[in-house]
Amino acid sequence: MIIAIIPAKKDSNRMPDKNMRVLLGRPLLEYAIDYAKQSRRISRIYVSTDDMAIADFAESQGVKVVSRPEILGGETPLLDVYRHALNTMKLKAVETVAGVQADHPDRNISLDVALDKYEDEGFDCLYSKDANGHKNGAHSIMSAEGILNEKFEKTGFIVDDCTNVHYESDLMIAERKLISRDRH
Repeated sequence: MIIAIIPAKKDSNRMPDKNMRVLLGRPLLEYAIDYAKQSRRISRIYVSTDDMAIADFAESQGVKVVSRPEILGGETPLLDVYRHALNTMKLKAVETVAGVQADHPDRNISLDVALDKYEDEGFDCLYSKDANGHKNGAHSIMSAEGILNEKFEKTGFIVDDCTNVHYESDLMIAERKLISRDRH
């Protein structure tokens, strides 16, 4: 089984309440949820959060919520967040986790294309980079076993030159890209 986990903490050092910031009338979290819902291969979608407002919004979108403790907020490594979610859910059949961060609203590659590359190349960890070669959080596909054991054997990447939203200026860039995409 392939599941999506969307990490959506309340606090962000650079942009308060970033995951619920509105872009073109929708919170960033909604873009991530819709992105995961577009996949034909994802069995279940979960939002991992430490915030009730985020949890309520996720549930209103038909998504399951994994409540994470405050200790997994802040600048916690995402691998710890994914491991906590897997351990909390106790789903035995999960083989693959697609980590979908909310702060990449203008992804250019579908989750199914990224999953195909992950499987076709025999990776147990696939992440994304932007066109300049910088790692971003647009795609993070990992084996459940690798997450739980903190060990990956074959790692690869995919290029998705989308906006990584950290600041207000990034929201404006993502907005321009999304408007331009809708015109074409």
